[in-house]
Amino acid sequence: MQFEDREQRNERPKEASRNLPMVVLLVLVSIICALLYIGWKYMSDDTSTADDLTAAPADTVANAIRVQPTDEETEAEEQSTSEALPEISVPTVGNKEQASKPADETDAKKEKTKEEKPKEDKKVSIPTGGETYTHTVGEGETFFGIANRFNVKKETLKAMNPGVEENGIKVGVTRLKVRIKAVHTVGPGDILRVVGNKYDVPVNLIMQANKKTKNFAERGEKLIIPYPTKE
Repeated sequence: MQFEDREQRNERPKEASRNLPMVVLLVLVSIICALLYIGWKYMSDDTSTADDLTAAPADTVANAIRVQPTDEETEAEEQSTSEALPEISVPTVGNKEQASKPADETDAKKEKTKEEKPKEDKKVSIPTGGETYTHTVGEGETFFGIANRFNVKKETLKAMNPGVEENGIKVGVTRLKVRIKAVHTVGPGDILRVVGNKYDVPVNLIMQANKKTKNFAERGEKLIIPYPTKE
């Protein structure tokens, strides 16, 4: 009894079935084979499509060569089309040089007439009578401003000073000749209204010519009397 009990106790545990690793191995091998087959199949399809693509142009070129008409056929087609179309007569055009000559002659005549016409210079009439007053350019004065001050046209002032440029006047240096009606010396009782009535010139023009801001004149003062209208 003791011996049987020992045998039962010393029994080795049953080992796991060895068939399981073999099954797993077979499954892996089958998967690898399947993958290899699929890859081989894919590569064979690619090579077949590549062969088809390379072979296509040759076939198309061969077909094009076969379809291309011969020289005799093309000549026959050209003759048939030429016979079918009516003949069109194109009018002949004269020489371009002859056609352009009249226009050139007219242009030349116009240019000659323009050159022959003398340039009419605008003559500026300088007022007669009165006096010529010499004015020295002051601070801030311009050529146009001086003409307005003495109530004369800019063209008249330029005609009286031909050697002076409008933009070349200098303060205290440039002296301009201006045509005025008179220079009046203020006497006793000579107010600007009386002086204006004497020369028939508005008071505001007398004040403008003498740079006056007030209607007042001192005894013995010399007043510049401009023309009543711009000349």
